[in-house]
Amino acid sequence: MTLRLFGAGGAFSRRYGTTCSMITLRSGERWLIDCGRQAPDQLHQAGIAWHDITGQIITHVHGDHVYGLEDFAFIRYFESRGADLATSLGGVRPKMVSHSAVVSEVWETLAPSLRYLNDGQGNLQSGTLRHFFDIIDAADAEPPHGNPWHHSEHFVTGALDVTCRESMHVPGKPSCSLEFRIAPDSDRIAWWSGDCTVDPDLLIALEPRATVFFHDCTFVDYPGQVHGFFDKLEALPDRVRQKMVLMHHEDNLELNRPRVEAAGFRIAMPGQIYDLVAGERLS
Repeated sequence: MTLRLFGAGGAFSRRYGTTCSMITLRSGERWLIDCGRQAPDQLHQAGIAWHDITGQIITHVHGDHVYGLEDFAFIRYFESRGADLATSLGGVRPKMVSHSAVVSEVWETLAPSLRYLNDGQGNLQSGTLRHFFDIIDAADAEPPHGNPWHHSEHFVTGALDVTCRESMHVPGKPSCSLEFRIAPDSDRIAWWSGDCTVDPDLLIALEPRATVFFHDCTFVDYPGQVHGFFDKLEALPDRVRQKMVLMHHEDNLELNRPRVEAAGFRIAMPGQIYDLVAGERLS
């Protein structure tokens, strides 16, 4: 079970690319974690086609996380590849796993493009998100913790077992971290932050079960912080830092590399592949 980073930089990165990544499960299924504006080019450069992707896992709706979805949806809907038929011709719809509150915002973003489908009776605005994606419903959920949506939703589909847990990113905006179960007979997980501020209590509580943490990182403590400020990441216990890979960083990363590595963190770079079971980098 592996994770491949196509990009590893923040929303405005030009050097490291935005953080679209791919989970490959033991079954061979390939799932994208988010699909930002650079994702179509990132996958093309890696030699991976949209038809190679089983589904999308969306953490939240910001351009560097969802603006590639329109490209994905249209290609899969209208274009066939060999025996892989276009969705519009009866081909298998790609799956989408995302917290229900996030799915609502995904459609708000994509509807101006995707709703213009002809229903055969002259209605040109008949499209819904389910025309393009097989939206997976949660297997179970945790009640709200203050916001009007579930605190977490748990999904199982095929070989994928993941919990989308609400996190603090932009106040009042649905956004989730991800907990990937790495084996069906184990409670061990690999953790992905999406975008969020540092939650020491959660990270410390998850550490005994986690093989690896991927956390977004910023070195600028701007007002209204919405990312993992490095000073707070640096203050985490050593046992957490040793398991953590920093991603979604700015292009000034090299100015901060000595401090990052001295604290025991690893740094995500485009093209790297991690073994999620061992929590170690493969390449």
